Amino acid sequence: MTMKVLWMTLMLGVAGCTTLPTPTDVDNADYGAYPADFEAIAKNYYREKLSDPDSARYQLITTPERYWLGNELDDVYYGYLVCVTLNTKNLFGGYKGYQTDGLLIRNGNVIKYVEEGSWWGKDICTAPAT
Repeated sequence: MTMKVLWMTLMLGVAGCTTLPTPTDVDNADYGAYPADFEAIAKNYYREKLSDPDSARYQLITTPERYWLGNELDDVYYGYLVCVTLNTKNLFGGYKGYQTDGLLIRNGNVIKYVEEGSWWGKDICTAPAT
């Protein structure tokens, strides 16, 4: 019985893993349509996410770059990365300070939100120089 449980646990662990793309996979991947309206997509995303979206102060929204996100525990996502630097209010009504997030856009939708631009310890967005 113990061997069966160990075997099933191992199989579930392996089944949940994915492999990272090869350079050929990255070159040949479908990233979706280029988001020409990326600023509107980003602002609409935050309009839905923030409790007080009208108070958001945008400092910078970078132009989209082809990008993929993935790790061994999750799937691989292809799209266009934009980095958004904005200042939002906390629950007490005060501004929190500027923060730079990553948004992976595919076919007009944000498919991944990367808080503070850090994906599994890798900085994919950097704050602009002040």
